[in-house]
Amino acid sequence: MSSAAMVDFDNPPGSNSRPKYNYTPQNIAQAPAVTIITPFYNTGTVFHETARSILSQSFQQWEWVIVNDGSSDPESLAILDQYRDIDPRVRIIDCANNRGLSAARNLAVEHARTEFIVNIDSDDLLEPTAVEKWFWFLTSYPQFAFVDGYVAGFGSQTYLWRLGFHQPEKFLVENQTTSNVMFRRSVHIDVGGFDEEIKYGFEDWDFWLRCASKGYWGDTIPECLTWYRRRPDHSDRWKSFDGGNYQRSFAAQLRQKYPELWRVGVPTVYRHQPTPYSEVCDTLPATNLLRSSKKRLLMLLPWMEMGGADKFNLDVVRELTMRRDYEITIITTLSGNNSWYNMFAKYTPDIFVLDRFLCINDYPRFIRYIIQSRQIKTVLISNSEFAYLISPYLRIHFPDLCIMDFLHMEEKYWKNGGYPRLSLIHQSQLDLTVVSSQHLKNWMVKRGAAEEDVRVCTMNIDPDEWNPYRYDRRALRETLGIDKDQSVILYAGRLVEQKQPMLAMQVLLDLKHLNIPFVALVAGNGPFFAKLSEFVDEHRMTEVKLLGAVSNERIRELLALSDIFFLPSLQEGISLAVYEAMAMEVTPVVADVGGQKELVTPECGFLVSRGPSERDEYVRVLRFLLSNPAQCRAMGHRARERICEHFRLDQMVMRMCELLDEAQQRRQMKAFSACDTSVGHQIAVRVVEMQRLQILADWLWARLEMPQNEQRQMHLYPRVVPCVKSLVRPFYRRLARTHPQIALALRNTARRLGASLQVRRLIAWIDTALHQG
Repeated sequence: MSSAAMVDFDNPPGSNSRPKYNYTPQNIAQAPAVTIITPFYNTGTVFHETARSILSQSFQQWEWVIVNDGSSDPESLAILDQYRDIDPRVRIIDCANNRGLSAARNLAVEHARTEFIVNIDSDDLLEPTAVEKWFWFLTSYPQFAFVDGYVAGFGSQTYLWRLGFHQPEKFLVENQTTSNVMFRRSVHIDVGGFDEEIKYGFEDWDFWLRCASKGYWGDTIPECLTWYRRRPDHSDRWKSFDGGNYQRSFAAQLRQKYPELWRVGVPTVYRHQPTPYSEVCDTLPATNLLRSSKKRLLMLLPWMEMGGADKFNLDVVRELTMRRDYEITIITTLSGNNSWYNMFAKYTPDIFVLDRFLCINDYPRFIRYIIQSRQIKTVLISNSEFAYLISPYLRIHFPDLCIMDFLHMEEKYWKNGGYPRLSLIHQSQLDLTVVSSQHLKNWMVKRGAAEEDVRVCTMNIDPDEWNPYRYDRRALRETLGIDKDQSVILYAGRLVEQKQPMLAMQVLLDLKHLNIPFVALVAGNGPFFAKLSEFVDEHRMTEVKLLGAVSNERIRELLALSDIFFLPSLQEGISLAVYEAMAMEVTPVVADVGGQKELVTPECGFLVSRGPSERDEYVRVLRFLLSNPAQCRAMGHRARERICEHFRLDQMVMRMCELLDEAQQRRQMKAFSACDTSVGHQIAVRVVEMQRLQILADWLWARLEMPQNEQRQMHLYPRVVPCVKSLVRPFYRRLARTHPQIALALRNTARRLGASLQVRRLIAWIDTALHQG
């Protein structure tokens, strides 16, 4: 579950509304790689929910040690008895007396057979992939002693808690996480475990600071991975929940116990970045073999963001899982917000955003691990450069693996053709290439692809879902203050160069100067948003409303109230937004690029050729439609008819299933010469190095594109700040000894100020003044 969107608190792990994946172990007797520990004391029926979240983990190579800490409630004991013989991997240790959480956890760790320990309290929940991501995180980053994730509070209170080990200094003020984390057994032993004298809460807080005092620290995976049950009143179980008095007293005890932490701070541990041609480990830390009862597909994507390619991916995932009996795993290979994570998570729980929990050195073996663990038969690549580069490595390790790709459009200005060019380079590794238009197939064949190796599958849309008659057009217009007879133009898409948002604004400004009445809605976000906002303000374009990023449902509402869809793209395959507009009976006015003429015909829309006169041509076409609303409505009606007849979503799904089967058949008929796995290892090393250089190049490019004054500030900052620190440090150290809480507050404030642009500008101004003087 992603942190980027609201948590669905009505559907915690184990809910029947959650998507299912068969995480049944193939061999229940395989040696455990992780130990899950749970203290149990009169928990009651909610323990079933905790148990379900553990038994349904994606990582099944576990043992579960439950410590019955002297429970006396007959109902709770009867519930616990149900798990004594449920699974040979579950062990229950009974204690005669209640000794408290610390003693129960320490006892469980004593009985653990693995290095990696997951603590989960007996009434809390784990997200399905939590243990797997934690295990791989600590494997990939050996410098960390423990790891947590974001926490969803549920029960009497609901919230998403984003704090954790990634903010170490805050642990000197209050505990920032729950005890539901993974830690190393060796660290637990080295620091002496949990303090068994602490029986009224905050024993985990003490444990984190005890680890810190020995030089150990952890990190946070920025995803919601655990659910913490909130009660109306915790004070019946924990004296620490008394309104803050106990916490303040406990914090004072911690300061006395670990004074060095208040003097020098909690140790800071960083995620390491790979060095040039750094070693890539080939050994898999676990096998985690899972049974396969359905067709399984692995999708390698760059990210899950708003866009036509991602919407197509979402449609494929939804339709194959809901209607075609597929189980789908998604791996993303680039960093990003992944704002659509939760939308994909509605249809599969098996989603892995690699940069959140892995060093890039481990990307190759993790993908290999997933293919082996899930017994994946087919890999579908969509717009992931890393996936293309790693395909020879995968082919060497899995000669029978079917690898296919889906392409949306050529990109003339990126890598001499973009992803289609990468596909051409890797044709020997691919069993089938699927493209979104006949135009793109012709482009590839012209550049050397075999015609029989490329198939066309248009993206299509569901006209029942995208149906204007489901909406009250007048009511929707009223919410935006638009008259029922006013003509509305909608521009929807990411505000990037490819979509030419500034050209769109210039065209709208020309229409304004012609005194043609209209309202224009701009839905989308991106690098050009600020520039558009300035342009609209500068020219007093009250006709234009900038709406920012909007949801799919909101896009449907905006189309339902609009008359014209306007998208003057620099390049496209066939824009999914045009499918959506036509299904909603909105007349498209779009660029004649890529395969768009395969969708937009003269009777249902307008195509404008790129060139010196395209701005004038867009103005002419839009002026015509705004002046002839009846003809505009008729064209919109014919546009929907065309979608319903030729471009329905069910037709796309049927075609994709045929192509998935065809790719499998082609793989079975193809012979692949086996290569030594050492060749695969060298390929992985070079791919990781290319990825490292790409990340570095992107960072440098972003700096080059920054305004010169901001670049100068970045250079000045590391020169000026050390001087300030040298002046302030003696004063701070004296304050830390006498008033540690005030010193800590000042330290945190200084860190926040240091990150602010205003302070950087002030530093630049001081430096300039001194330089001029």
